[in-house]
Order: sequence, then C-alpha cells, then structure tokens
Amino acid sequence: MSETFVSNVGDILRSGKPIEDRLKDWCVAVSGFVGGGVISVLLFDQDSEDFFIKFSNRKIREKTSGIHFSSKGTLERLALTERRSIVLEERNPPKEGCRQGAAMVVPLISYEEPVGVLVMHTVTESGFSQERQSAIYEATKLLGDVVGSSLREESVNQRMTKIAAINEAGVNIISTLNLSQLLKLVSASACMIMEAEVCIIRLLDPETGKYGIREFCGNKKEEEQKRLFLLDKKAVSRILKGEPSLLVRNVFEDKNWSEFSDTARTHICLPLRGNEGTFGTVTIVDKLTHKTFKSFFSAKDLATFSKFIQYVERAVSNAIAYTRSDQLRNLDGLTGLPTLKYFRTRLMNEVSRAKRFKRRLVLLVCEVRVRVQAESSERDDHMENYVLKQVAKTIRGTLREYDVVARINEAKFGMILPETDDGNMSAVGRISKAIKVEVERIRKKLKDTVVDVRFGYAVFPDDGDDQEKLIFKSNILQV
Repeated sequence: MSETFVSNVGDILRSGKPIEDRLKDWCVAVSGFVGGGVISVLLFDQDSEDFFIKFSNRKIREKTSGIHFSSKGTLERLALTERRSIVLEERNPPKEGCRQGAAMVVPLISYEEPVGVLVMHTVTESGFSQERQSAIYEATKLLGDVVGSSLREESVNQRMTKIAAINEAGVNIISTLNLSQLLKLVSASACMIMEAEVCIIRLLDPETGKYGIREFCGNKKEEEQKRLFLLDKKAVSRILKGEPSLLVRNVFEDKNWSEFSDTARTHICLPLRGNEGTFGTVTIVDKLTHKTFKSFFSAKDLATFSKFIQYVERAVSNAIAYTRSDQLRNLDGLTGLPTLKYFRTRLMNEVSRAKRFKRRLVLLVCEVRVRVQAESSERDDHMENYVLKQVAKTIRGTLREYDVVARINEAKFGMILPETDDGNMSAVGRISKAIKVEVERIRKKLKDTVVDVRFGYAVFPDDGDDQEKLIFKSNILQV
C-alpha cells in the first residue's frame, strides 16, 4: 500500500499540470492516505523569515498565497532548521475512545536547501505507524524537489523580467541628456521596476557641498513628505560616511530606525558614484503591499536595484557633464555671467509670467566704458577686464536671489528684476547706487583710468507689454 501511494504521488508531481494543480492533487492523495485531515504546504521566505501558505485543503476565504506568519518560535521553523520531522500524537488517549489526534511537520528540502514544510493534522485509528510515516517522508522528498525547482524557475523568470525592464529603462535614461527630464524618468522607472511607493533623488551641489533633493516621486501628503525627507537625510548621511549600500528590511523592528516606524516600512538607499566620488543618492521607500500582508525589500531587491543604479550613474554623469558644457557655452568667459542668448530667453519667460500674474517687472541696463590714459593697448585691455569683473561682482552681490543678470555685449550688463511692485523703483535705485559706489572706488584706485557708467531701464507694463518694447526703452541710457 505504501509503495503504491509513493508511486501515485510521484506520478502526480511529474504530470504536466501547473504547480498549483499538482500541489492540490498531491495534498488530496496524502489526505486520503492518512485518512483525512488538514494538509498544508508552507513555503519559507529567507529574507523575511516568514512562512506563507502555498496550498492548504483547509477552507480559507482569503487567497492562501497571501497568508503569512512569523516563523519565530514555531514547530515549523524547528523542523526546517534542524531538518527533521516532528510527530505529535496523544500519549494517553481515553480508553473509551477509539480514535486519536495526530500531527506531523515534515521539512521540504531541495538540493540541500530548505524551502518549506508540510503540515498535517489528522485523526487516526491508532496513530501514525512507522510504515505510514516512512511513506509520507518519501512523498515529501519528491514534493521538496518539485517545489524547489518551481521556486527556482519562478525566481529566474522574475529576475529575467526585471533585468529586461532594467535594460529597457537603461537605454532610455542613457539617451536622455536633459538633467531635469532624466531625474523624472529615473525616479519613475525606479518605482515601477522595484515596485516602490516612493523614490527620492539627491545630487551634490558643487557650490554648497550639500546633497539637495532634486526629484521626488510618490503620492504622499506634504507632512508625510517632510518625514520621508528626514528619513532619507539619515540614510544619505550613512552612505556618505562610507556604507556601500543601505537596506533596512523592517523599519519597525530595527531599533536604529524605529523613530520612522510611522513613516515607512522598508527602504533602500544607494549612492551614485563617478570618477570624482559620490555625486548623489537614490532612495526607494516602501514596497507595494497586497491586501493580506506587508512586503519588505530583501537582499535580492538590493542586488536588482544595484544593477539599475549602474545605468543611472552613467546617465546622470553624462547629463551633468552635458549641462555643464551647455552652461559654459552660454556663460561669458570673463565675468562668468550668462550671455545675451540666455538673457533673451529668461526675459521672454519673465514677461510672460508677469502678464499671467499681473505683476510689475523692471528691465535694467548698465553700460560701463573704460578708457586708460596710456598708450599701451595691453594695459587698456587689462584695466577694462578688471573694471568689468569688479562691476559684475558688485551686481551679483546686490541683486536678489530671483533676479537675473547677464553680460549682453562687451560693455553692457542686463538685469531682470521681477516682483517690483513697490512703485518707487527702490530696487533700481539700490542697484545703481551700489554700482556707482564701486566705480568711484575704482576711479580712486586707478588714477589713470577713466570709467563712465550709464543706466537705462524700462518697466512692464508701463513702458511696453512685450520684450522688444522693453529692450528698446531700456537702451535709452542716462548718466
């Protein structure tokens, strides 16, 4: 009888049916062999150390694959860890009773790797005989091999699918040179590939030396975002102190992160590194959950995300280099200020914005002429360059953060002053006064150098409602 049973369950497992159907038929056969009862196949998650039900003949309303429970302190974990079966039978059943309860927990091993357990609860006439137990062990060995193969195949398929998605996304992001568009694409791709709810990208600001948030992807409220930014800040500090990567599988259970247990469940943070060191970080937070259990990022997720980050590092490095190169093409080599091309584009945008919000705007032009009372042309150029640099430095130090300044020709500086609604043109007076003070200082220092400065300005909408009219009016210069 036992040999026939083992042969039958072997045929069931070798059939061409889907694994779920084979598990169901196998459990039905085992249940019939032991005389009925509850038969469950539990798989073990190495990362979360949880068991979840792959199949059970117990009637459960929820989908069985969604029910998880912790393995800590369970008979199932004991059987799996020590790789031995546990049999529970009544020691002293009532004499008048003719049946007794029994349970078995049998580990599922595949190629020396523990993959889960078989759990049986049944009622027998005289307990589990040694012959019956041996037959169940043989059947369970066959089941372990099949389940292990199925899990490996499933893992390979998932990995290949994600790698294909990473490669496809990698081609798209590497071909994107606009940094702003690239960061949006990277954050969206990271969330999609890693099934993450949030992605935060920080980049190094070379001027301040700080890692500022450049992109956020996620549907979170403002207060939730603030807490996520604090979590990300802590993660980034760990990365900058030398950690190659950061995986916090369960925020609630990790005492170093429990302060954020009301903010996130799990997160990963990886650095963006180039030839000059770490130039940014990417953090993903919270794996998408299903109705019946919470998901956490695992070591496999970290490995997969690391492959995606390799593309991101190359793409962002290329975009930063392109942006810097583009900025250099649009910057004046002497003063470091933007050129006329950039200035015209900003003026068009600011005029459009002023129209939309019905705000005033001032276009201010400053012309600086330098003459040296000497015959050397080299000295003339040297003095003129010095004066222009000093005036440019003064203008930058006087303007507000959102004002715009550019060198629009050899001797002229153009300034766009939005939000000048005070009516008395105080910004124009303040800026022109600062420039005149600097010019007077230069005159006293360079006694053989003549410096003349003139100003012109136009107000939107008083002096014109488009950029051409404003440019024409502002070029009417006065001392």
